[in-house]
Amino acid sequence: MTKPNHTPRTALSVILEELAPISGLSVLDVGCGAGGLCAPLENAGAIWRGVDPFPTDQNDQIDTAPAQAMPYDDAQFDAAICVNALHHVPVSAMPGALGEIARVLRPGGRLVVIEPKASGPLSQVIAVIDDETDIRTAAQDAMDSTAALTQTKAYDYPRAERYADFQAFCDSLTAVDPARAAQIATQHEALNRAFLQHATREGAGFTLSQPMSLRVFTPAIVRHG
Repeated sequence: MTKPNHTPRTALSVILEELAPISGLSVLDVGCGAGGLCAPLENAGAIWRGVDPFPTDQNDQIDTAPAQAMPYDDAQFDAAICVNALHHVPVSAMPGALGEIARVLRPGGRLVVIEPKASGPLSQVIAVIDDETDIRTAAQDAMDSTAALTQTKAYDYPRAERYADFQAFCDSLTAVDPARAAQIATQHEALNRAFLQHATREGAGFTLSQPMSLRVFTPAIVRHG
């Protein structure tokens, strides 16, 4: 594994570095949510397409499908990204999802997977309402054991998330998973205590750090024809 980078970075900066030169590449964003990376990657010259299991009417470039059953031809994309999404795939479907990504990548194509580690201040706060230790570990295990992809690079780096206040933090949690609203309401006081304990005040806002895991893969099987 490459030596960890201890300078806070963003998912966008890491993707642009690992897929350079990205201009002209067709990039599939697996588990893209509402498509937050669409505009910045298109601005960098990528041809962006997103897929997510939950339907959205905000972007007609997003297809509705689970990662383990994507509606694309073999070898359709130059690259793929999976940002904070693999651990949201059902554990039993993780191997299938990685296999599907390998299938839709062209020979020599690159997959960039960014996953939160099961540690760090942000994870400790979120664990008050949603402890993701097991599913994050399962995502790492699935990448360790996949036969569909060959890992070419791996390293950890810190991410810094900034929030105006505790309510902004809660809003960010429900944006990822609306079902968390009920948990936040039930554990509001405990969540607030944990937020104030682990967050660092910066100016008028707060920062929570989160160690991230990055892995880069290529398809393991060379396709012919």
